[in-house]
Amino acid sequence: MKLLFILLIFISFSVYAKEECVFDETSYIEFINKYGRENRNSKIESDGKTLTVKRNDEEIIVKGGGCNHLGVTIELRAQQEYTEKQFLQKTLELSIEFGGWLINVEALKDSIEKNQYRIIGGTYYIEVDIMTVFNASYTSQGVINIDFYIN
Repeated sequence: MKLLFILLIFISFSVYAKEECVFDETSYIEFINKYGRENRNSKIESDGKTLTVKRNDEEIIVKGGGCNHLGVTIELRAQQEYTEKQFLQKTLELSIEFGGWLINVEALKDSIEKNQYRIIGGTYYIEVDIMTVFNASYTSQGVINIDFYIN
């Protein structure tokens, strides 16, 4: 009987948690499905949420989703070193291509052009708007990581 009571509480919390999601991942799934259909150099991985794109000497891995925050992570792996200016330009390009469906890329562009960002521990925190948290970083091995989400 005690086990039944615990099971009922667990099921109740699970149902409650599902109802509490603020965001629906459908927009992200639709974006990657459309991108995958239109770009032969891309592949949606078996988890259904990861998009991999290979072009030239680059590999781009995009992951997205969320419940209380809807966001995207973009990782670029390339065989080149970036200057800060190249890194910021590439961050903007990737964000437009893979995040334009979610964030205000014009505001992001404006912030980058006006140097409206802070660098903390090698991570660039870039202003977009009041709803968006955006950060990006890069390494000397040619890796760029971009994370953003909306509240």
